Amino acid sequence: MEKIRNFFFENSNTRQTIIKNTFWLFLGEASGRLLKMLLIVYAARKLGAAGWGVFSYAISIASLLMIFADIGIDNLIIREISQNKENHKILISAAFFIKIVILLSSILLVIFVSPYISSIPEAAGLFSAVAVILFFDVIRNSGFAINRVLEKMEKETIIKVIMNSVILVLGIALINADPSPISLAVSYAVGSIIGALLIASVVRKTVVQFVAKVNKETLKMVLGATLPFAVMALVGSIMADTDIFMLGIWRTPEDIGVYAAAQRFYQFIIMLPSMIATAMFPLMSRLAHKENEKFKIVLEKALFVLAVIGMPIALGGIVLTNQIVLLVFGQSYIDAIPVLYIFMIMLLITLPMTLLINSIFAYDKQRKMVRANIFGMLANVLLNFLLIPKFGATGAAFATLISTSMVIYVLYKEMKKVNNFEIWSSIKDVLLPTALMLVITLTLKYFGIKVALNIIISAVAYFFFFLLLRRKTLTEFKEIVGL
Repeated sequence: MEKIRNFFFENSNTRQTIIKNTFWLFLGEASGRLLKMLLIVYAARKLGAAGWGVFSYAISIASLLMIFADIGIDNLIIREISQNKENHKILISAAFFIKIVILLSSILLVIFVSPYISSIPEAAGLFSAVAVILFFDVIRNSGFAINRVLEKMEKETIIKVIMNSVILVLGIALINADPSPISLAVSYAVGSIIGALLIASVVRKTVVQFVAKVNKETLKMVLGATLPFAVMALVGSIMADTDIFMLGIWRTPEDIGVYAAAQRFYQFIIMLPSMIATAMFPLMSRLAHKENEKFKIVLEKALFVLAVIGMPIALGGIVLTNQIVLLVFGQSYIDAIPVLYIFMIMLLITLPMTLLINSIFAYDKQRKMVRANIFGMLANVLLNFLLIPKFGATGAAFATLISTSMVIYVLYKEMKKVNNFEIWSSIKDVLLPTALMLVITLTLKYFGIKVALNIIISAVAYFFFFLLLRRKTLTEFKEIVGL
């Protein structure tokens, strides 16, 4: 028992620490996403598409106004604290100072500007609560970043579970008493405050240790160091929030609601592939400049793992989209079916995206990444302008699909130049078991088997076919993670 406790709560050696931290990060992220998804489903059903759309719109507006609230300063702080040198105190203090100034300015923008640029009057009363949510979210995430330097990820996971449990329980209680967007906003605000206070108590001593006086030269240096991250934040925020913002201009809250419901479900589903890709980043960073051929092998094997998990989910989701929407969100979200259908197609296409992004960063080609994302952002805005007025939420989803595919293509071509990376070799062995699974999925759907049971049977069948056709899979998994 003592050995188990030490393994999961102590930092004994490098390998054990990496495994421990990865486990806790995965558990924290997975449990947080699950608890939030439960509340989203409950809120979407109770509020209806219109009410859920109003809340999602308010979040979107506020997020756009808070583009620069987190411009990569956390990364700088982590780097300097990790080095733990006395002469870095001034730089770290400058970073904290800039972050607080930008954050407070962003909050004021949300509170005072949002009502004037909002095209949905019902959202006006939500912006103060949303500002509180986003303010404490930024504070909390900064605390999490510092905590990761201390390598105490178990504390982050505990805080996430407590915070999201509060949001879930309070959200259900408030929405049940008053089914309105403000009830949902209040529950998120309370949870965000609790999360920020808890992580602040953990990292308080570390932060205080590095507080010092700042000067203009240091402030300029910090701003210069974070400029590329600021551009990425700008582009990323526009890509993430412009769909809902532009839906608010031309369409109704109902359109926003069905789009946001499908989008949140997609974000939940893509969680596991994204986390696997993120876990591979340290290894890829070590290999990028030293062992290019081995880097290529690791990249292709990592993509293979993502394909094993993601392809059956995406293709199965495409087949069962209509049943999934009705099961999860209910009859009032029937218009979300074509939207989720497009997002499931996008899931199939975006499987390699996080890997490609991490690879670009590993090779220090951030400029290529910025250019690709700017290109995708402009394409997304243009396509939204053309498609949303006529096709509503479906048009917004299609715009996201096309623009995201463009970014992935550019990144893929760049990686191909660097190390002759190929996608086909990584996915070809997944196609046959996936096809056999789809036959079973379609058969069960034809005979009217309930969607939950269909998913379970299809998943079991898929892994049976896969392991039958690919006996070396488990060995390859172990090779990838270095076990």
